[in-house]
Parts: sequence; structure tokens; C-alpha cells
Amino acid sequence: MFINRVKERKFLERKLSSKKAELIVIYGRRRVGKTFLLEHVVRNGLFFTADLSGSTMLMNRFLNEIKELINLPETLRINSWEEFFSFLNMAIDLRKVTSIVIDEFQYIPYRDETFLSVFQRWWDKEFSKKCVNFILCGSYSGMIEKIALSHNSPIYGRRTGQYKILPMDFEDSMKFFKFKKKEDNVLAYGVTDGIPLYLLEFSEYTNFWDALKEKLLTPGEFLVEEGKFLTLEEFKKDPSNYFSILTAIANGKTTPNEIANESGVEYKNIGTYLARLLELELVKKEQPFSLKKPRKKAFYYINDEYLRFFFRYIYPYQEMIYRDLGNRLLEKIKLTISQYASFTFEKISKQYLKKHIGVEKVGRWWDAGNEIDIVGIKNNILYIGECKWTNKKVDGKVLNNLRKKIPFLLKDLKYEPTKIIYYLFSKNGFKDLEENDEVKCIDLNKIISIDTL
Repeated sequence: MFINRVKERKFLERKLSSKKAELIVIYGRRRVGKTFLLEHVVRNGLFFTADLSGSTMLMNRFLNEIKELINLPETLRINSWEEFFSFLNMAIDLRKVTSIVIDEFQYIPYRDETFLSVFQRWWDKEFSKKCVNFILCGSYSGMIEKIALSHNSPIYGRRTGQYKILPMDFEDSMKFFKFKKKEDNVLAYGVTDGIPLYLLEFSEYTNFWDALKEKLLTPGEFLVEEGKFLTLEEFKKDPSNYFSILTAIANGKTTPNEIANESGVEYKNIGTYLARLLELELVKKEQPFSLKKPRKKAFYYINDEYLRFFFRYIYPYQEMIYRDLGNRLLEKIKLTISQYASFTFEKISKQYLKKHIGVEKVGRWWDAGNEIDIVGIKNNILYIGECKWTNKKVDGKVLNNLRKKIPFLLKDLKYEPTKIIYYLFSKNGFKDLEENDEVKCIDLNKIISIDTL
């Protein structure tokens, strides 16, 4: 089932139909749907899937895919990437294949630093002169950007295109849902984060709590262990410290000192762990909104709604789940889910401003005594947003408090906009507030419109 992905498909179809050699890098988070997309768009293609096996085992496994195409002996074995690419080149020359996909390709240079240099030589000497498509597809964006897209990469300047496949936004995610209550869409997005595979798990339910109980709090369901799998895959050598750090961040510890104290990892080592989590984009580093290079200390957050939920509510209580005490854990989750969902609602509100207002730069802002949920800019207009995920209606007091913070914001930004527009986002509507050119009131009915569902 394809939902959206229109731009991604058009990009690939345009590249694959060109009459020249293409070297394309496709990357994005695990489970985001990269392989599904490629399998449905790439025709007459060879698919190689890499893993952490040694190079010799991997190149021979890849070779097995082309032996029959070019009549190689079944018993033939090779010992170098040079040999592999020579046989692959033979298959291309015989027009047995026009597209080659190497999935999870980041694992190959991770284990064998010579791979990209060898591939670069073959690209320059042979492949770039033929009508063939190479697609290097990988997970963990930071790693891909480092090994394939940076200036230091052997294939830098040779790629003909790259596309980062992102999780679906809230509006597209809702096309999977059938919830009766609008707020259940927000809660479900706070667990699935727009990952198609996770969205499908929630797609047959009309009540969020039923979906949560059956899909995340029931022994044997794959989402109970998915978070552990995603992190263990990358941190096999030292998983316990990474798990402790992610759990600390999920529980609201946002500075290196707080994270070290909560996780038990020595402060002198915490920077190394955080750098690795940033590289894999499991964690994001957030600084106050700025029009220049931010100078203030950063806060750290988990960069994924599912993993944030997993390390907040699932991983610390997995024993309860496997003792079939999911109902008791469900009641525990209900006590703090509103606070948890407030961050999800803020994320959704930022998406709304980007998608429907065209705000170009958006983020949070804070200083010693003030905090603003959303600050964005477009055409010298400053957009100021407040997000309230509570049962109380938003009133004029909220707007007045927001206005009081503006002088501090403008002083910090050293900036004078031509206009300021306030966006108030509310879970439960508004009281004694009227919209005008400078004040916009956005509730769930506007975000979850008839056109969206």
C-alpha cells in the first residue's frame, strides 16, 4: 500500500528513465520504507543486501546473485571487490541488468575501508560510461552523510542524486488511522512517528488505548522488542550504556550532566556516547532558535517518537509486559501520557506551520527566564506559537503571557520583524479569543480537517 511518497517515486522514476549512468544515494531511518519504495519502483534490478558479515562472505553472497545471469560456475569463489565488480560489469555489458541496488550499504565500508575506493575506480573507468543505475541505500542518516555524501568520501562529486526518505508527517500518518476521537490520532502519532510499518499496526483500531494495549503491552508483539532491536543492531559492543542514556533522555534529562547522573555513565565519557547517538540520528541536539549560529548550550532529545515512547514506557517495564501485567502498565502510562503527548503536539504544530504557512526556519526559544514553544520566520514575518495539550481552553491570558516574552526574544535575536503573527495551538479549543490578522487559533478540528482524513 502506497500512501503519499509521490515526490520520492517521481524522483526515482525520473532518474531511472534517464539515458545516462546514475549513482543515487537513498537514505533514512530504519523501517521508514526505503526498501519497499525501491522494490516497487526499480525494474530489472539486482538487489544486494549488506550486513556486518566479513567482506569475503559478503562479496561471494552478492556474486551468487549474478552467477546464473552470466553462466559462472556455482562453485566459483572470489577474494576481492575488484573481482566482484569485474563480474558485475560483465552482467551489465550483457544487458542482463540495468539497475543495481545495494541495500544497507553503510555496513560494507564500515567493515572494509577499501570498498568505496574500489567502487570509485570502477565507476570512473566503466560504470559511468554506461546506461546503468546504481542505488546505494542506507539507514542512519548521519553515517550515510559521512561515508557517502561528505567531501572526504571517495564517491563525492560522482553521485548524480540523493534523497533522504523521511517518516510521514502527521497529516499523512492519519490516513492509516480509524480512530473515533481526534486526540487519539495525536497519541498514536506519538508512538508510531510516521513509520509505515508501525502505522499499519495501529490501522485497524478505533480506540488508541486498545491499540496500545494489544500492540505494545502484549507479550510477543514485535513493537515490544523493536526498540531494543534498533539500538542493539548498532551498539552490539556496549549496549547497556546506550540503553541507560536513551532511557535517561526519554525521562526528561536533557543536559550532559543530567544524562550522566541519571544513566550512571561517567560524565567524562558522556560526550562520546552522545556524539555516536547524534551521528546515527537517534538523538537530536536542540539549541534556542537563532538567526545566527547559536551560542547557548544545547539540550538533547530522542529524535524519534517510537523510540522516545519505547525508552520512556516499554524498556523500563518489559518485565511487567512479559508477566502479562499490561493492564497495570497501561494505567501507569495514563498518568503521564498528557505530558508525553505535549511534545508530540508541539512537533505536529511545527509541521502545520511549515506545511500550510510555509514557515522556513522554525524552532523553540528560551533564555534564563522565558520559553516560547515555536518561533518561525518567513519573509521578515515572525511567527510565534504556543502549544497547549490540556483539557483547559486557551484564553486571552495565554496570549498576553506570550506577548510579554517578545521583547526578550527580539533582544536576543537582534532582529526587528515587519510583523508578528501569533499562532495558538490547542487540544481543547479556545475561550474569549477571536482570530484576526495577527492572532490565529488552531485546534484539533483545524489540524485534523475533513480533507486530511
